Amino acid sequence: MSTATVHRRKLSATGTVPPSVSAAKPKPRSPRPSLAGNSPGAAQPQDDGQAARPVRAASLHPRAAAASNFVPDPVTLELTDRAEHPMLTPSWRAFRAYASNHPQLSELKAQGLVPMMRAHQGLRLAIYAVAAALVLLFVALLAYWWLLPAPAAADSPYATADAGAAQSTAANQWEQGVVPSLYQSDTSWADVPYGQATLASTGAAPVALAMAYVAATGDTTYTPVEFAQWATDHDLTAAGVDTIGAFLQQGGTAFGLAVDPMIVDDRTLRHAIVSNVPVLVVTQPGTFAPAASVVVLDDIDKDSHIVLHDPTSASRSAKGWAFDDITDATALAFTVHEA
Repeated sequence: MSTATVHRRKLSATGTVPPSVSAAKPKPRSPRPSLAGNSPGAAQPQDDGQAARPVRAASLHPRAAAASNFVPDPVTLELTDRAEHPMLTPSWRAFRAYASNHPQLSELKAQGLVPMMRAHQGLRLAIYAVAAALVLLFVALLAYWWLLPAPAAADSPYATADAGAAQSTAANQWEQGVVPSLYQSDTSWADVPYGQATLASTGAAPVALAMAYVAATGDTTYTPVEFAQWATDHDLTAAGVDTIGAFLQQGGTAFGLAVDPMIVDDRTLRHAIVSNVPVLVVTQPGTFAPAASVVVLDDIDKDSHIVLHDPTSASRSAKGWAFDDITDATALAFTVHEA
């Protein structure tokens, strides 16, 4: 017989609880926390005659411990009272009033810039950043001035003054085998946008390609405007030698031409010219123009000088050129055929 059964029989017979049973009492539950914020152990019974302490209602926005130490900006308060705060009435006058009344400006006037920089790391870093930006700007301008090609010197064979406005060959006179004289300044296309400017200032490549196209095909359908638009659509309007060379080859192919690179020397140039083949020459910066430009070689005159067409200058187009002057100024050269 189990011990529990014996205990139950003794309890029913005598009405007393054995010691082992009375010792096993359930533990009392801990009281719930008070809604007033008191800890469970701090709850004390109060006498009926003692007044209950007022309980502050719970809030979702507790008061910050350091809120009593907040000191508002007096300048902001003053401007707000006068309804001149920039956020209330945005204007230059209100902003100037706020900036001139700011305590940091008074500190700057009283102490000077150097002590202010020592005391405020943010101000020091800001001034250093502005100084570094100015230095970088100066270096960039110096590099630009140093690397910018200078125009041809006064005694250079490439320096030729133009007299009067250049006159392009009329479209009804264009024919195959003859290179027409076309100029960037022609009013028919001078104001057409090209790159960051217009054909009048930077459009030597499309104008030169238009001249070579007419001489190779005899087609009068396309003018420098169409070639310039193609270069713009294909992002080939920059004035670099490589970009101009890419435009002449790719643009010529797009318009049915075969634009082939060639070796630049006296013999090769002479052979191409006497074969009645237009030759496109991409010139070095600082020769025919401050930047890279394009001229079209057309013929050889009785003095064994090269006859060329320069879209930037009628005077240079009317002048005979020594072979050495052309080869010295050449960066790239291409022969042009009808594909």
